[in-house]
Amino acid sequence: MELARNASALATGNAPDILQQCVAMAGDILERSRDRGLTSPQIAHLILSEIKHLSGVPDPFQGFKETEMAHAREVFSRLDGNAVSDLRAMVALAALGNSVDFFRDPKTALSESPRQFAEGITFFKNDADRLEAFLARKPEMVLYFTDNAGEVYFDLPLFDFIKGKAEKTVLVVKGGPALNDLTREELSNANLEGRFDKVMDTGSDAPGIDWGLAPEELTDLVRSADLIISKGMANFETIFPQPLPTPVFYLFKVKCKVIQSYLDAPEGSFMAMWRDKGSLPEDA
Repeated sequence: MELARNASALATGNAPDILQQCVAMAGDILERSRDRGLTSPQIAHLILSEIKHLSGVPDPFQGFKETEMAHAREVFSRLDGNAVSDLRAMVALAALGNSVDFFRDPKTALSESPRQFAEGITFFKNDADRLEAFLARKPEMVLYFTDNAGEVYFDLPLFDFIKGKAEKTVLVVKGGPALNDLTREELSNANLEGRFDKVMDTGSDAPGIDWGLAPEELTDLVRSADLIISKGMANFETIFPQPLPTPVFYLFKVKCKVIQSYLDAPEGSFMAMWRDKGSLPEDA
Protein backbone atom coordinates (compact mmCIF):
# COMPACT_ATOMS: atom_id res chain seq x y z
CA MET A 1 0.00 0.00 0.00
CA GLU A 2 2.92 2.33 0.65
CA LEU A 3 4.19 1.58 -2.86
CA ALA A 4 0.73 2.33 -4.26
CA ARG A 5 0.52 5.64 -2.42
CA ASN A 6 4.03 6.70 -3.49
CA ALA A 7 3.57 5.72 -7.14
CA SER A 8 0.09 7.25 -7.27
CA ALA A 9 1.34 10.54 -5.84
CA LEU A 10 4.15 10.68 -8.42
CA ALA A 11 1.79 9.83 -11.28
CA THR A 12 -1.08 12.13 -10.32
CA GLY A 13 0.72 15.07 -8.77
CA ASN A 14 -1.35 14.37 -5.64
CA ALA A 15 -4.62 15.11 -7.50
CA PRO A 16 -7.11 13.98 -4.80
CA ASP A 17 -9.69 12.18 -6.96
CA ILE A 18 -7.27 10.09 -9.04
CA LEU A 19 -5.02 9.47 -6.03
CA GLN A 20 -7.99 8.09 -4.10
CA GLN A 21 -8.94 5.85 -7.05
CA CYS A 22 -5.39 4.49 -7.32
CA VAL A 23 -5.10 3.70 -3.61
CA ALA A 24 -8.54 2.02 -3.54
CA MET A 25 -7.60 -0.03 -6.60
CA ALA A 26 -4.37 -1.17 -4.92
CA GLY A 27 -6.33 -2.36 -1.88
CA ASP A 28 -8.63 -4.37 -4.13
CA ILE A 29 -5.68 -5.99 -5.93
CA LEU A 30 -4.03 -6.92 -2.64
CA GLU A 31 -7.25 -8.48 -1.38
CA ARG A 32 -7.78 -10.47 -4.58
CA SER A 33 -4.13 -11.56 -4.65
CA ARG A 34 -4.05 -12.81 -1.07
CA ASP A 35 -4.69 -16.47 -1.91
CA ARG A 36 -3.32 -16.63 -5.46
CA GLY A 37 0.28 -17.42 -4.51
CA LEU A 38 1.69 -14.42 -6.35
CA THR A 39 5.12 -13.00 -5.52
CA SER A 40 5.45 -9.47 -4.19
CA PRO A 41 6.91 -8.28 -7.53
CA GLN A 42 3.94 -9.78 -9.41
CA ILE A 43 1.47 -7.97 -7.15
CA ALA A 44 3.47 -4.75 -7.49
CA HIS A 45 3.28 -5.12 -11.28
CA LEU A 46 -0.51 -5.45 -11.17
CA ILE A 47 -0.79 -2.33 -9.01
CA LEU A 48 1.65 -0.26 -11.06
CA SER A 49 -0.03 -1.23 -14.34
CA GLU A 50 -3.37 0.03 -13.03
CA ILE A 51 -1.80 3.24 -11.71
CA LYS A 52 -0.32 3.91 -15.14
CA HIS A 53 -3.71 3.24 -16.74
CA LEU A 54 -5.74 5.38 -14.33
CA SER A 55 -3.31 8.30 -14.38
CA GLY A 56 -2.32 8.16 -18.04
CA VAL A 57 1.34 8.45 -16.98
CA PRO A 58 3.47 5.67 -18.52
CA ASP A 59 6.46 6.17 -16.19
CA PRO A 60 5.57 7.62 -12.77
CA PHE A 61 9.18 7.27 -11.59
CA GLN A 62 10.83 9.07 -14.52
CA GLY A 63 11.78 12.17 -12.53
CA PHE A 64 12.80 10.04 -9.56
CA LYS A 65 15.15 8.00 -11.79
CA GLU A 66 16.71 11.12 -13.31
CA THR A 67 17.50 12.43 -9.83
CA GLU A 68 18.75 9.02 -8.73
CA MET A 69 21.06 8.63 -11.74
CA ALA A 70 22.52 12.11 -11.34
CA HIS A 71 23.20 11.67 -7.63
CA ALA A 72 24.57 8.14 -8.03
CA ARG A 73 26.98 9.36 -10.72
CA GLU A 74 28.17 12.17 -8.45
CA VAL A 75 28.60 9.88 -5.43
CA PHE A 76 30.39 7.24 -7.49
CA SER A 77 32.84 9.88 -8.77
CA ARG A 78 33.83 10.64 -5.16
CA LEU A 79 34.72 7.06 -4.29
CA ASP A 80 38.37 6.12 -3.99
CA GLY A 81 39.04 4.21 -7.19
CA ASN A 82 42.25 2.78 -5.78
CA ALA A 83 40.21 0.99 -3.10
CA VAL A 84 38.25 -0.93 -5.76
CA SER A 85 41.27 -3.05 -6.63
CA ASP A 86 40.09 -6.63 -6.14
CA LEU A 87 36.97 -8.69 -6.67
CA ARG A 88 35.83 -8.62 -3.04
CA ALA A 89 35.89 -4.80 -3.09
CA MET A 90 33.93 -4.78 -6.36
CA VAL A 91 31.33 -7.12 -4.88
CA ALA A 92 31.04 -4.87 -1.81
CA LEU A 93 30.64 -1.77 -3.98
CA ALA A 94 27.96 -3.40 -6.13
CA ALA A 95 26.07 -4.55 -3.03
CA LEU A 96 26.33 -1.09 -1.49
CA GLY A 97 24.74 0.36 -4.62
CA ASN A 98 21.61 -1.62 -3.79
CA SER A 99 21.03 0.80 -0.90
CA VAL A 100 19.04 2.77 -3.50
CA ASP A 101 15.32 2.22 -2.98
CA PHE A 102 12.11 3.69 -4.41
CA PHE A 103 10.87 4.27 -0.84
CA ARG A 104 13.82 6.55 -0.01
CA ASP A 105 15.10 9.83 -1.37
CA PRO A 106 18.10 8.93 -3.61
CA LYS A 107 20.32 11.58 -2.07
CA THR A 108 19.62 10.27 1.41
CA ALA A 109 20.05 6.64 0.34
CA LEU A 110 23.46 7.19 -1.23
CA SER A 111 24.95 10.10 0.70
CA GLU A 112 26.74 7.82 3.18
CA SER A 113 28.05 5.42 0.52
CA PRO A 114 31.63 6.79 0.28
CA ARG A 115 32.06 6.59 4.06
CA GLN A 116 30.46 3.14 4.26
CA PHE A 117 32.66 1.82 1.48
CA ALA A 118 35.80 3.28 3.05
CA GLU A 119 34.96 1.72 6.42
CA GLY A 120 33.93 -1.57 4.84
CA ILE A 121 30.44 -3.08 4.74
CA THR A 122 29.53 -6.23 6.62
CA PHE A 123 27.87 -9.10 4.75
CA PHE A 124 25.50 -11.50 6.47
CA LYS A 125 26.60 -13.99 3.80
CA ASN A 126 29.54 -13.45 1.47
CA ASP A 127 30.36 -16.05 -1.18
CA ALA A 128 32.68 -13.79 -3.17
CA ASP A 129 35.35 -16.49 -3.02
CA ARG A 130 33.07 -18.87 -4.94
CA LEU A 131 32.45 -16.21 -7.57
CA GLU A 132 36.19 -15.59 -7.88
CA ALA A 133 36.96 -19.29 -8.27
CA PHE A 134 34.26 -19.67 -10.91
CA LEU A 135 35.45 -16.68 -12.94
CA ALA A 136 39.01 -17.99 -12.84
CA ARG A 137 37.80 -20.84 -15.08
CA LYS A 138 37.00 -18.32 -17.86
CA PRO A 139 33.25 -18.92 -18.38
CA GLU A 140 31.79 -18.48 -21.84
CA MET A 141 28.74 -16.36 -20.93
CA VAL A 142 27.55 -14.42 -17.87
CA LEU A 143 24.18 -12.63 -17.56
CA TYR A 144 24.10 -9.58 -15.27
CA PHE A 145 20.53 -8.77 -14.15
CA THR A 146 20.36 -5.14 -13.02
CA ASP A 147 18.08 -3.49 -10.47
CA ASN A 148 17.69 0.21 -9.60
CA ALA A 149 18.75 2.73 -12.23
CA GLY A 150 21.35 4.61 -10.18
CA GLU A 151 23.15 1.56 -8.87
CA VAL A 152 24.43 0.73 -12.36
CA TYR A 153 27.37 3.05 -11.60
CA PHE A 154 28.25 0.91 -8.58
CA ASP A 155 27.97 -2.20 -10.79
CA LEU A 156 30.48 -0.97 -13.39
CA PRO A 157 33.73 -2.19 -11.74
CA LEU A 158 32.28 -5.67 -11.09
CA PHE A 159 30.74 -5.85 -14.55
CA ASP A 160 34.02 -4.81 -16.18
CA PHE A 161 35.93 -7.40 -14.12
CA ILE A 162 33.52 -10.15 -15.21
CA LYS A 163 33.71 -8.91 -18.79
CA GLY A 164 37.48 -9.36 -18.65
CA LYS A 165 37.08 -12.97 -17.50
CA ALA A 166 34.12 -14.20 -19.57
CA GLU A 167 33.98 -14.60 -23.32
CA LYS A 168 30.58 -12.83 -23.38
CA THR A 169 28.84 -10.74 -20.72
CA VAL A 170 25.25 -9.54 -21.20
CA LEU A 171 23.62 -6.73 -19.23
CA VAL A 172 19.91 -7.36 -18.59
CA VAL A 173 17.62 -4.37 -17.96
CA LYS A 174 13.87 -4.01 -17.59
CA GLY A 175 11.76 -4.05 -20.75
CA GLY A 176 9.78 -1.00 -19.67
CA PRO A 177 9.34 1.44 -16.78
CA ALA A 178 9.27 -0.68 -13.61
CA LEU A 179 9.48 1.40 -10.44
CA ASN A 180 12.91 3.10 -10.45
CA ASP A 181 14.63 0.20 -12.23
CA LEU A 182 17.15 0.48 -15.05
CA THR A 183 15.89 0.42 -18.66
CA ARG A 184 17.57 1.05 -22.01
CA GLU A 185 16.34 4.65 -21.80
CA GLU A 186 18.32 5.37 -18.63
CA LEU A 187 21.44 3.79 -20.16
CA SER A 188 21.03 5.93 -23.27
CA ASN A 189 20.38 9.15 -21.34
CA ALA A 190 23.49 8.52 -19.22
CA ASN A 191 25.62 7.71 -22.31
CA LEU A 192 26.43 4.31 -20.83
CA GLU A 193 25.30 2.04 -23.66
CA GLY A 194 28.82 1.89 -25.08
CA ARG A 195 30.10 0.26 -21.87
CA PHE A 196 28.22 -2.95 -22.66
CA ASP A 197 28.72 -5.22 -25.67
CA LYS A 198 25.19 -6.60 -25.45
CA VAL A 199 22.13 -5.32 -23.60
CA MET A 200 19.06 -7.54 -23.26
CA ASP A 201 15.76 -6.70 -21.59
CA THR A 202 13.27 -8.72 -19.58
CA GLY A 203 10.44 -8.16 -22.07
CA SER A 204 8.13 -6.42 -19.61
CA ASP A 205 7.77 -3.54 -17.18
CA ALA A 206 7.40 -5.94 -14.26
CA PRO A 207 9.67 -5.67 -11.21
CA GLY A 208 12.11 -8.57 -11.13
CA ILE A 209 11.50 -11.14 -13.88
CA ASP A 210 8.05 -12.20 -15.07
CA TRP A 211 9.03 -15.48 -16.70
CA GLY A 212 5.73 -15.71 -18.54
CA LEU A 213 6.51 -12.46 -20.37
CA ALA A 214 10.24 -12.97 -20.90
CA PRO A 215 11.24 -13.07 -24.60
CA GLU A 216 12.46 -16.35 -26.02
CA GLU A 217 15.90 -14.84 -26.65
CA LEU A 218 16.30 -14.13 -22.94
CA THR A 219 15.12 -17.55 -21.80
CA ASP A 220 17.50 -19.14 -24.31
CA LEU A 221 20.34 -17.05 -22.85
CA VAL A 222 19.37 -18.13 -19.33
CA ARG A 223 19.47 -21.79 -20.38
CA SER A 224 22.86 -21.44 -22.08
CA ALA A 225 24.57 -19.07 -19.62
CA ASP A 226 27.36 -20.29 -17.37
CA LEU A 227 26.45 -17.85 -14.57
CA ILE A 228 23.78 -15.31 -13.62
CA ILE A 229 24.48 -12.27 -11.47
CA SER A 230 21.22 -11.17 -9.81
CA LYS A 231 21.03 -7.67 -8.28
CA GLY A 232 18.34 -6.56 -5.85
CA MET A 233 15.47 -8.09 -3.91
CA ALA A 234 12.87 -8.24 -6.72
CA ASN A 235 15.25 -10.24 -8.89
CA PHE A 236 16.01 -12.47 -5.89
CA GLU A 237 12.28 -13.03 -5.26
CA THR A 238 11.57 -13.99 -8.88
CA ILE A 239 14.78 -15.88 -9.75
CA PHE A 240 15.44 -17.77 -6.50
CA PRO A 241 12.32 -20.00 -6.70
CA GLN A 242 13.28 -21.17 -10.21
CA PRO A 243 15.28 -24.42 -10.68
CA LEU A 244 17.58 -22.76 -13.21
CA PRO A 245 20.19 -24.80 -15.11
CA THR A 246 22.95 -22.38 -14.14
CA PRO A 247 24.44 -21.10 -10.89
CA VAL A 248 23.29 -17.70 -9.63
CA PHE A 249 25.19 -15.14 -7.56
CA TYR A 250 22.73 -12.91 -5.64
CA LEU A 251 23.78 -9.43 -4.55
CA PHE A 252 21.36 -7.29 -2.56
CA LYS A 253 20.54 -5.46 0.63
CA VAL A 254 17.84 -6.98 2.86
CA LYS A 255 15.19 -4.25 2.94
CA CYS A 256 12.02 -5.84 4.31
CA LYS A 257 10.93 -8.07 7.16
CA VAL A 258 9.66 -10.84 4.87
CA ILE A 259 13.07 -11.43 3.26
CA GLN A 260 14.74 -10.87 6.63
CA SER A 261 12.65 -13.67 8.11
CA TYR A 262 13.04 -15.98 5.09
CA LEU A 263 16.85 -15.74 5.09
CA ASP A 264 17.19 -15.35 8.87
CA ALA A 265 19.22 -12.23 8.10
CA PRO A 266 19.08 -8.86 9.87
CA GLU A 267 17.14 -6.15 8.07
CA GLY A 268 19.59 -3.80 6.37
CA SER A 269 22.29 -6.47 6.05
CA PHE A 270 24.05 -7.26 2.78
CA MET A 271 23.99 -10.55 0.90
CA ALA A 272 26.47 -11.96 -1.64
CA MET A 273 25.00 -15.43 -1.95
CA TRP A 274 26.00 -18.22 -4.33
CA ARG A 275 23.46 -20.83 -5.37
CA ASP A 276 24.35 -23.91 -7.40
CA LYS A 277 22.51 -24.74 -10.61
CA GLY A 278 19.26 -26.68 -10.48
CA SER A 279 18.81 -26.35 -6.72
CA LEU A 280 15.60 -25.20 -5.08
CA PRO A 281 15.08 -23.74 -1.59
CA GLU A 282 13.95 -26.47 0.80
CA ASP A 283 10.51 -24.92 1.33
CA ALA A 284 9.89 -23.88 -2.32
